[in-house]
Amino acid sequence: MKWKMTGLFLIPLLLMTVAFTAINLTAAFYFLSGEENPEKEASESFFSYTEYTVAFARFITFVKGKPSITEEGQAQLIQRKAWIQILDPNGNEAYSLRRPESAPVRYTPGELVHYYKYSGAIEDSTLFVSWVSKDDEKWTYIIGYPMSYIAKYMVEFNPLRIMTFWKEGILTVLGLTFLMVLTIGYFFGRKLTKPLVEIINGIKLLAQGRYMVKYQPEGLYKDVYQSLNQLADALQASAVQRARTEKMRDEWVTNLSHDIKTPLSSIQGYGEILADLEYEIVADERRKYAEIIVGKTRYIESLLDDLRLTYQLKNHLLPLDKKESNIVEMLRQIIIDLLNDPQYGSCKMEFIPECEQVFLVFDHGFLTRAFTNLIYNAVIHNPPNTQVQIQVMEREKAVEIIVEDNGRGIEEEEVKRLFTRYYRGTNTNERHQGSGLGMAIAKQIIEAHQGIIEVKSRIGEGTCIRILFPKTEKEPPER
Repeated sequence: MKWKMTGLFLIPLLLMTVAFTAINLTAAFYFLSGEENPEKEASESFFSYTEYTVAFARFITFVKGKPSITEEGQAQLIQRKAWIQILDPNGNEAYSLRRPESAPVRYTPGELVHYYKYSGAIEDSTLFVSWVSKDDEKWTYIIGYPMSYIAKYMVEFNPLRIMTFWKEGILTVLGLTFLMVLTIGYFFGRKLTKPLVEIINGIKLLAQGRYMVKYQPEGLYKDVYQSLNQLADALQASAVQRARTEKMRDEWVTNLSHDIKTPLSSIQGYGEILADLEYEIVADERRKYAEIIVGKTRYIESLLDDLRLTYQLKNHLLPLDKKESNIVEMLRQIIIDLLNDPQYGSCKMEFIPECEQVFLVFDHGFLTRAFTNLIYNAVIHNPPNTQVQIQVMEREKAVEIIVEDNGRGIEEEEVKRLFTRYYRGTNTNERHQGSGLGMAIAKQIIEAHQGIIEVKSRIGEGTCIRILFPKTEKEPPER
């Protein structure tokens, strides 16, 4: 994997090096072999001075045996800031235009060669030489160009040594160059690909369910490392939550199966008695057995209704019929109904509303069920002499309701799971029969009213449940 990733960087680097070298050599040859004259048209900005000098012969004319230059030729020389001398066959000047004062008027062959070879031999000029024929005689002409436009420098070389160098030196230089590029590219590629390999390996670990991937966010891939760490944390939290949910689901299925199996056993037993024609029973017994069967059937139906309700609340499928009502009156009626129940008539309960009228917009039926579950939970999971206190307080932006008891309390781990759909606390006593969905349903109903519910509890001291409702549905309550 490392070599493959490195190769992805190395091969393009080598190709770019070769292309870059070829382009630069071509460009160097092109630019150095010509001159850019800013005063010329763009289409003529590059040309060969040697070719131009040779072609300039077309502008040289002879009148009565004396050389001259056409107006077009003069204009071009002036445009290029060049000067010209035309020499007769004996090397004497026969014509000149813009000739520098330091330029001789007669040239020997040696002088002509010297001035031609070296730029700057005559002021700041570079000389190019050609000739024109007239009556079987050759007239030499010299054109001098500014050194800022074109310059010449002599280079001496040994052809044999060049051939040897081409065979050995050039190949050696190219080999060393490619070796250097290969080495630099390898380490550069390793540096770039190492984080990518780590990231790919980290993704593979996540795919295998190993979420303990942690990287130090740094370097070029800092954001990628940070995102990978966040993904690992999220997947790990999801896995823990999934395992916890599966465990609670198993517990709930076990409890629900037990709660359904027990009344089903009673229904089956009493049903078999009623169906047995050989078994003689009086009318009172028959009615008693039938009432038991009906009661057990209703109990099972209640369990299934709870399951359906929590599913609807979780998926927001239950429409709420919200109306403005007095929540103090609703809570007072719940307490009265509980105390009128012979089973809970001896409960110690205290209702403390801050004022008699606190109006909120809520679904009366569902919110009644939610607080009934909360208050009943405080009663049935505590000893008979437990004091239960319900308080209602109106705040600036919210209504606060507290259901507090001084009972046995709840362990910290159970507090975290108190409102879970598949959870039934370990403190449930023999008086309680249910699906374990009551507290989950209460929380879901409160949250459907944009409410907040919090629980604090200490073993041996009791439990406090705090509920906050916003006065307006648009604003969430402040904790």
